Amino acid sequence: MNHKPNHPKRNPRDPEAIAFARQQRTTANEFASTIWQMLRNRNCRGQKFRREYPIPPYTLGFCCVALKLVIEIDGEHHLTEEGQTHDKRRDEFLRDRGYQVLRIAGFDVVRDLAAVMRLIEQTIDTRIDELENPSPPAPLP
Repeated sequence: MNHKPNHPKRNPRDPEAIAFARQQRTTANEFASTIWQMLRNRNCRGQKFRREYPIPPYTLGFCCVALKLVIEIDGEHHLTEEGQTHDKRRDEFLRDRGYQVLRIAGFDVVRDLAAVMRLIEQTIDTRIDELENPSPPAPLP
């Protein structure tokens, strides 16, 4: 959703970080608003999602903290070389902290909303299964 880090503040409860998140919510594109209506109030698989959730230096589009699952709705700027480079760095940062990132192209939300919702539900189900039934450690050599 956002292609720029929120701002240099490190405390996610900082008033400036909160104001930034609120501003992002009010200017969110139609794609993100549609997905938010489907995720909010535990509407999807009973999971709590937060919108514009700060994990400095980034602000995440949608985040289920319990599952460490991030959903990003990507607009046009994510198709540019600069956007893709930024997304790769950001996704790696989040993976290093145990988060899974699901990226969805904004035009897919308009083109086939039902398929997008199935993908989100499947991702949630898989994530729940992974957390409840972790893979056993690899055998020692």
